[in-house]
Amino acid sequence: MRLLVTGANGFIGHHLCHRLLSDGYEVVALTRSEKPGLLGTTINDPRLKLQIGDITDRNFVRELFKTRKIDAVFHLAVQRFYPAETSSAQVSLQDTNAYKTNFEGTLNLISAAVQAGVSFWIQSSAMMIFDVENSSNLPAKETDPPAPVEPNGMSVLLAEEVCRYYGRSHDLNYMILRYPGVYGRGKDRGIIAKLLHHCMAQSSEQRTVPIDRTSDFLFVHDAVNANLLAFQKMKTESESMPSSTDEGIYNRVFHIGSGEETSVAEAARIIQELCGFRKNIIEQASGKPRRFFFDISRAREQLGYQPHSLREGLTAYIKSMTK
Repeated sequence: MRLLVTGANGFIGHHLCHRLLSDGYEVVALTRSEKPGLLGTTINDPRLKLQIGDITDRNFVRELFKTRKIDAVFHLAVQRFYPAETSSAQVSLQDTNAYKTNFEGTLNLISAAVQAGVSFWIQSSAMMIFDVENSSNLPAKETDPPAPVEPNGMSVLLAEEVCRYYGRSHDLNYMILRYPGVYGRGKDRGIIAKLLHHCMAQSSEQRTVPIDRTSDFLFVHDAVNANLLAFQKMKTESESMPSSTDEGIYNRVFHIGSGEETSVAEAARIIQELCGFRKNIIEQASGKPRRFFFDISRAREQLGYQPHSLREGLTAYIKSMTK
């Protein structure tokens, strides 16, 4: 089978490409950049076809599906909107790159995929579709109503709606995987990466971590594994189901998290212990308490998903950094 991975040069995307190639698949890796970047030497694998282009270009996307025989799509291409810290002005959603890539780009891709007869579509989504700063029902379930409060969350939710629309109107077989914050090799942003860099570098600078904020920290290998589990489940179901409109695994949303609610302070303690460096990290209340984590029981039961604990994931992450 030939599989298309969008955002192939991104954090999760390049890990997924490597895994798919290891499992013997032929991969079309779609990226905007001609530079190898995170894909590294993976681009030298003869089973990987590098495709350079922009998913917001409708003509490019149509030509892609005409010239490449694609059996399934793993859609991970995403743009984040970062508001200017110096400006308090409200930004129009339609003017952001997040809207153009996450919504319009997804619409271009999925429309062309349906016309080309693509069999399976796996959509990556995120916790941003919820108001994570003000969550009242925890753990967050797939059935909870979305409530995005900024352009990133709204654009990702619109992308989900595109999938649901084409599922209803064109019988598209799709699954949506929602992630919390993902950590692992290849990601420099985020509190886990910053804390790990601090401890591995034995930094003399003081860093403050909040004791009143929790999150769901997902190891990147678990995100990749969830994509493979979803794909395998869809293939298995398709062999026994005459139509995706029947009851089955299709057209479902799955929360892909760690299964744990962890405070940032506790994450810092684990990192300090694993790195053997316990200096210059101060725990204190942020004044902006927050709790958030996913209910992953549906993914456990229906996909056979089994994530790493934070300690296990961090141990593997640190080991990969010290090779």
